[in-house]
Amino acid sequence: MTKKKKWLIGIGVFLLALVLAGVLLWKNWPRLVAGDLGGGTPWIDSDLIENIKTNMTTSAKDDFHLWANYDQLREMEIPTGLPEYGAFVAVQIETNQKAAALIDDPEIQGHDADLIRALYHAYLDWDERDAAGLEPLRVTIEDIEGISSMEELDRFLCDSERSYGVPVLISFRNIPSLNDSSRYITTVTPDVFLLGDTEEYENRSIEGIVADYYYRFELTKHMQRLGYTGAKVREMLKQALSLEGQIAPVCMTDDEILSPDSQQKTNNEYSMSEAAALAPNYPLERLLASRGYGATEKLRITQPAHLARLGELYTAENLEAIKSRMIVYYVLVQASTMDRKAVELERTLKNLVNGVSGRRSDEEYAYDNVCSLLHEPLDRCYLEKYNARQAKERITELCYEIMDYYRGILSECEWLSEETRAAAINKLEHITVNVAYPDKWHDYSDLELSGLSYRDCLKKISFFKAAEDAAKTNQTVDRDYWDFDILETNACYYPPDNSINIYLGIIGGEFYYDGMSDEELLSGIGSVIGHEISHAFDTSGAQFDEEGNLKNWWTEDDYSAFTARAKRLAEYYDAIRPVEKLSVKGTIVQGEAIADMAGMKCMLSLAKTRPDFAYKKFFTHYARIWSCLCSVQNEYMKLQADPHPLPYLRTNVTVQQFDEFLDAFEIQPGDNMYLAPEDRITVW
Repeated sequence: MTKKKKWLIGIGVFLLALVLAGVLLWKNWPRLVAGDLGGGTPWIDSDLIENIKTNMTTSAKDDFHLWANYDQLREMEIPTGLPEYGAFVAVQIETNQKAAALIDDPEIQGHDADLIRALYHAYLDWDERDAAGLEPLRVTIEDIEGISSMEELDRFLCDSERSYGVPVLISFRNIPSLNDSSRYITTVTPDVFLLGDTEEYENRSIEGIVADYYYRFELTKHMQRLGYTGAKVREMLKQALSLEGQIAPVCMTDDEILSPDSQQKTNNEYSMSEAAALAPNYPLERLLASRGYGATEKLRITQPAHLARLGELYTAENLEAIKSRMIVYYVLVQASTMDRKAVELERTLKNLVNGVSGRRSDEEYAYDNVCSLLHEPLDRCYLEKYNARQAKERITELCYEIMDYYRGILSECEWLSEETRAAAINKLEHITVNVAYPDKWHDYSDLELSGLSYRDCLKKISFFKAAEDAAKTNQTVDRDYWDFDILETNACYYPPDNSINIYLGIIGGEFYYDGMSDEELLSGIGSVIGHEISHAFDTSGAQFDEEGNLKNWWTEDDYSAFTARAKRLAEYYDAIRPVEKLSVKGTIVQGEAIADMAGMKCMLSLAKTRPDFAYKKFFTHYARIWSCLCSVQNEYMKLQADPHPLPYLRTNVTVQQFDEFLDAFEIQPGDNMYLAPEDRITVW
């Protein structure tokens, strides 16, 4: 064997060892951080499949969520290629299967069908994608590499064709103004950071180390295919992270972005000249003009300190670092649009990071692509096949019925003054109810994708949507349009137009079906509706008035009382440990927890109007909509940055606040599910 072959084999073994080390690190570090996965307080984390043992003794008095879901959790399996499974995922899978069947359904014709089919089949055209390899990236990379001055960099950034797909160091789009929700304002935000949370650049966590490792590995593999040496790739990544490391300290952390006061902190309006003065070196005005936003009357700069720091660093001394960051991001983001080899590497690493076992089919990935990029044409095809009018009418009626009972909650709230109570009821009465699907849709008639390659489809869609957003500049918001995918198994409250939105995708499964009992109806889709209404009065929603403007409608004393109650709830969650060494972040989850409890209170008010209401059945079904199994990695990531409490806590912490639950299951002081009246944390 020649020395060269031995050297190559040695390098291969070394790289394989690195991959295996990374896999072992990622698969085991949650345990290293968390300790004993079963050591939860006051309940074990029954979302983790490792904690669901055979022949466990369960009790509604000890751990209600586990008791109500144990048999189901024992039989449940996380589907191949997914990080979790539960009631929500089950409905989403069913909806996806029905929608995916439309793509090749000969009965569905027209422009919408042509669009979704063109994108779907272009994604699956591996012959074309493999033939192109990574070469489509080379032109842009070489263009960036050839930039030798700040003037040339400015020209590159301000040319949408040349810089397509390349991060331009900021993000921008038109969204409703927080001060006047009837008008759009061009909003400028920081680009995403390689390591995610800006805190990582000051205090690197294990997840930051793992993310760094996988980015290095993935980037190196892609760039080596383009002729770069490992040393050059390491240098580029080092420059990119160093540049970000100089920007990150002045930016908000993930926890700060998720905190209730983030809207106030990011509501900073500037004229174009004032914004440009924050970063005089950076071509902000030229860049926005090149994208169609040049006539904007106002800019909302969410993080002025970020823009100012970017201006300081946008100099010839940092040109190579800026170029490196652009290339690094471009390759990592665009790799998933390339050939099979690049896509397989990206999927493998993503699965490792998310704790996912197995691989989903290409067809499922292609369908996800259609959902992400062309959800409105797909939604319209779905409604052509599956008539949802009856469900829309029934759920809309239920929404208004629930709102009537919510009025009673506000009217009877003892700690509110008459002035604030009247303002709260006024806000409730102005809530817009959106159910299932809109009556007004965006126009896709000018978008044509037939015969295009996958990458050309992506580019055409990107430019189409960019032009659509730019056209909103200085315009009045048309609230008849919905900017979300109705087939997602979800619902939301949207503060800028004071609306609750119950997506068609959640009207199914455990949440809603024909013939369900009152107990199942109220604990299923009813609790979802009550939850979303309650968001109008959580720590974030309570800052917006009935028109969707960021405006205080509270008396000073009432708001102090409200924040004190919210703080007490957050402190209660802070004390919960899903596993031995990891606590819940109460300030992050308090908004969703407030909505869970207020929604439950509303459902119990409605229950009193139903004769012979079976409370055991009601609470048990409520627990079942939160049944969930997930990987350790996925649960850890939720715990760090998800504003929702973990699923088992959405059951246990919520139900223990109410006498109806304690009475139904004869729970007494000393039982683990018991919470004394003076210790309860409902805000409303």
